[in-house]
Amino acid sequence: MKRVLSLVGVLLLALLVTGCGNSTSEEKVEKDTYVADIEGAQLEATFSHVGDNLRKVEQTMVYPMSYLGYEEGEKLDDATKKKLTEQVEAQYSEYKDGEGTSLETKFTDDGLELTMTVDLYKADASAISSLLGGGSTDPKNISYKETIADFESQGFKKKES
Repeated sequence: MKRVLSLVGVLLLALLVTGCGNSTSEEKVEKDTYVADIEGAQLEATFSHVGDNLRKVEQTMVYPMSYLGYEEGEKLDDATKKKLTEQVEAQYSEYKDGEGTSLETKFTDDGLELTMTVDLYKADASAISSLLGGGSTDPKNISYKETIADFESQGFKKKES
């Protein structure tokens, strides 16, 4: 489980590690989706941006049972599911029911599915300040291009529509 949390932590840190975007207001919001398969985990991130200014990130991560240390097809009891869910929610408490953020976990036939959303224009800067690296303190000033470069360096590829 620590491996799962470490990977998610690295991805989220990469998401918010840069802070060099432009503050534009009247331009069209564009969306790009990037995907990766990292050690069997299926990861997808959709970035909403205006030019180089990142606005919102939606991530879905599906971790197979083997990634979590269980055998494929193994059915987990409710207590184990609850424990794994609590670990994820504790690790990413900034996202759970926060202003401009959300975190949802659910178990599927494929494994543990984790969905996280950060709306940088609605999020409380002080609540997500621990996620803003690279000297940035303004969630409305995050570089889309630098964020994408960080994701690509970790194996993400742009999904063709």
